[in-house]
Amino acid sequence: MEFTIHHNGREIGPYSESEVRSRLTSGAIALSDLAWHQGATDWKPLSSFAQFAAGLRQTPPPVPSQAGPLPPPSPSPSNRASLPLLSPAPALDPESVGPYTRVTLQADERPLHKTAIHWMVLLVPFFGALFFFIIIVPICMFASWKGYYVAWLLLLIPLGIIVSAVLSVKTSELVITDRRVLIKVGFIQRQTFEMFISKIESVAVVQGMIGKMLDYGTVEIRGTGGSSQSFATIAAPLQFRDAIQLVQSQSERR
Repeated sequence: MEFTIHHNGREIGPYSESEVRSRLTSGAIALSDLAWHQGATDWKPLSSFAQFAAGLRQTPPPVPSQAGPLPPPSPSPSNRASLPLLSPAPALDPESVGPYTRVTLQADERPLHKTAIHWMVLLVPFFGALFFFIIIVPICMFASWKGYYVAWLLLLIPLGIIVSAVLSVKTSELVITDRRVLIKVGFIQRQTFEMFISKIESVAVVQGMIGKMLDYGTVEIRGTGGSSQSFATIAAPLQFRDAIQLVQSQSERR
């Protein structure tokens, strides 16, 4: 079961039960936050779900037999939300994020997370190139028998399909900085997207069964003005979404 959480005035998720427990423990969300899951008729506080409320209860340690200063009490689940979040990942080396991002970065902007297009996107071009190869080779052999050796140049068609697909994957850039999300996909037909973290309303991830197994999916970013942009076959989409939400949480607490 996956849960969508209403936290600090916006919807985040959906998260699995283990992800919700992890975020409750770290203080990223609180038991007082409202949650909804598929099939539910209304939003309910996380504290009303037994698997979360019971899982975070702590039994107090036994009273020490000797007199002495008592250790400070551990934070209760109710005030964990007031604790600072874990620090975001260290800044990436600007040389590792790609030429488009390097040119776009502002003077004091730090890249924090990056991902790429998943290799699954190469399957369709591969089979397309294989289809053309199977058709072209007999044609070239027959043309060579007639003396038209130039026909072998037709093999550049499947080769071009493969090279174009590989370059599209290799040159794509999906980067999260401390201010923005920067995305550039495609080689021949390039698509770019930039949005400030403060303008992002929600990030949705769509994964099929194979996508969950191979860790890829579609990421849809919705802005505060109602606009949205989808990017398919993204590698590690859940980590990409979580990185955006972590930067949002850090920005709100500054």
